[in-house]
Amino acid sequence: MPEVTRDERVLLVVANLVLGEPDPEGGNYQSLYKWLDRNAVRVANLLMRPLYRRVESLTDDQVTLDAFLDRVVWLAGDPETEALDVFLVVHGMPGRIYFDDRSITTADLAERLRSADLTDRLRLLYSTACYGASHARDFVDAGFRTASGARAVCANGPYDFPTQLLKWGTFNTYKTTARAGNDPVFRLIHDHAAKAMGFTDVNSEKIIVGKKYTRITSPAV
Repeated sequence: MPEVTRDERVLLVVANLVLGEPDPEGGNYQSLYKWLDRNAVRVANLLMRPLYRRVESLTDDQVTLDAFLDRVVWLAGDPETEALDVFLVVHGMPGRIYFDDRSITTADLAERLRSADLTDRLRLLYSTACYGASHARDFVDAGFRTASGARAVCANGPYDFPTQLLKWGTFNTYKTTARAGNDPVFRLIHDHAAKAMGFTDVNSEKIIVGKKYTRITSPAV
């Protein structure tokens, strides 16, 4: 199949670790979460905007379930779009992710995405959510060609996020991209720091589900 060009691919960045409800992972790290949210959007725009026709973001109280679904449907439904990638910077628990207004199981979210019939446009779902590995299969079932997420509590986002974006943006396979983000030196440093802060069950290693050799030029199907 022909490669997907810059003008045919779009990116949605969803960043909301500062929730209106108590932190589902425990603790009060609002200042850190605000920095992570803003940094995710800044980094994505800096590194990805030259490579995509459109880079959209949802942040803060924009990150409701309905707003997320509406934006995915709108971006993927654009007739000029051949591939939609989604980067998720949100809270997660096993089998569940958190939007600003509610949480939802990823199985239920997958069902809603499937009903929108976007399977020929959804490509990469990269998540820094805790327990993202437990969500990845559902996102692939929803129609994404490739999905990834952390084995347990994810602490290495400050390293993993820009590293993955740099690798992805230089036309590497997603397998190579995730491997770079999983660098054991930096991953273990962040994981040990999280444990020292009181987090338990920390393992930031990202697991890939779906087609590992997907590139930024790959079709969504």
